[in-house]
Amino acid sequence: MPSVPRRVAVIGGGVTGLSAAYELATKATDVVLFERSEVFGGKIAESSIDGLNFPTGPDAFLARRHEVTALVEDLGLSTSLVSPEAGSARIFRNGQLHPLPPNVLGIPATSELTTSGLISAQGAERARNGVPDPADVQEADESVGSLVRRQLGDEVLEFLVDPLLGGINAGDSDRLSIVSGVPRIDALRRRDPLLLDAAAQALEEAAQAARDRGPRPVFRSIDGGLSRLVDALVETLRNSGRCELRAHTTATIEPMGSKWLVCGEEFDGVVSTIPAYANASLLSDVFPEASKLLSQIEYSSVALTVMTLAPGTLPVDTAISGVLVPRSIGLHVTAVSFASHKWPALAVGGQQMLRVSTGRRTDDRWTHLDNDQLVLQIEHDLSAIFETEVKSSNSVVTRWRRSLPQYDVGHSELIANIDTALAGASGLHLTGAWRDGLGLPACVGAGRRAADVLKP
Repeated sequence: MPSVPRRVAVIGGGVTGLSAAYELATKATDVVLFERSEVFGGKIAESSIDGLNFPTGPDAFLARRHEVTALVEDLGLSTSLVSPEAGSARIFRNGQLHPLPPNVLGIPATSELTTSGLISAQGAERARNGVPDPADVQEADESVGSLVRRQLGDEVLEFLVDPLLGGINAGDSDRLSIVSGVPRIDALRRRDPLLLDAAAQALEEAAQAARDRGPRPVFRSIDGGLSRLVDALVETLRNSGRCELRAHTTATIEPMGSKWLVCGEEFDGVVSTIPAYANASLLSDVFPEASKLLSQIEYSSVALTVMTLAPGTLPVDTAISGVLVPRSIGLHVTAVSFASHKWPALAVGGQQMLRVSTGRRTDDRWTHLDNDQLVLQIEHDLSAIFETEVKSSNSVVTRWRRSLPQYDVGHSELIANIDTALAGASGLHLTGAWRDGLGLPACVGAGRRAADVLKP
């Protein structure tokens, strides 16, 4: 006999929850999606300046992973895929903007590190003199900081690896797990005991693959913004006849035999896609040990400020997509993205539009400033970086508090312990960026895989 359609609750209406609900609905499962806020999409959000819409969260996704592209195709949006027109980043040091040497997530793939001026002759010499790690060290988890300092020196970490990784997770390289937090670097150290050699091999393989298949973009987005992905998911779910979307609803959960009560209603299974700390609160009464473990996962807070500048304010080549600022420089600004370089439609009337990031795990100074004070501080920092007076024409500040989960050393063991604590919770599946990786592809993939765990 055919399987009886099940009823599943999805908690959290960000892209992970929407992807889980979409996949469940396509598998003939009845779904109710609970979202605490009034809107769906989570960090995929947008605002406007002078009637011009722009993203206040991610503006693109990593193209080498297939999850978002596959979902876009399923939703009939594949003809709307676009790529940024600028893709050359710089790092600010000693009053100059330096191009990055060939690298894999900051791990240099060449011993010629002084050509761009980013790394000093002494720093390059230290990187060239790295000592191979023994096999047992290559297998163990440790922080990115300890690995890179040992193999390549402090300077490579401070001015190359940490700025790049900080732009991804706003974290602290001296606490970030190699195994769980940066699997690409973990793969490098496992392929060759010398990181520099491993990175060179990986880049050469990537270059050969590109020659074989032709060039492909590193990042992609959707014409009109990633909010179109959220809109398409919401519309598809509402029209599916299988999914009920409930905004402005804080979920509660209680086991009831082989089923679950969510907000007092009976379900066969539950997919919770909310942050680890929110899951800790959700499960505190019913699974206190799992709740305690979930609360150990820390988060970083950041602010993203979008600002417009008069035409020609910053004399920066339009091929440059952004600037990273090492934390040792001491500025509030951690990264600057030239949105109007990447997406020329935002350069209305020749204006320059920037997306400026502030805050990281080791720096919460921005949290003590109101929006006006923060904009003034950013203008001060930008003036120092670009050596010209910067005054914004307009700005919008978005504060993403406790938004980026931190994958500390031992994260994989912590996840295993959470799973053990929930071993008896049949039909309950927790997923999200705190567990399955940062970035849109990881979140979409996690949500869709959750449907396979709970399929009829």
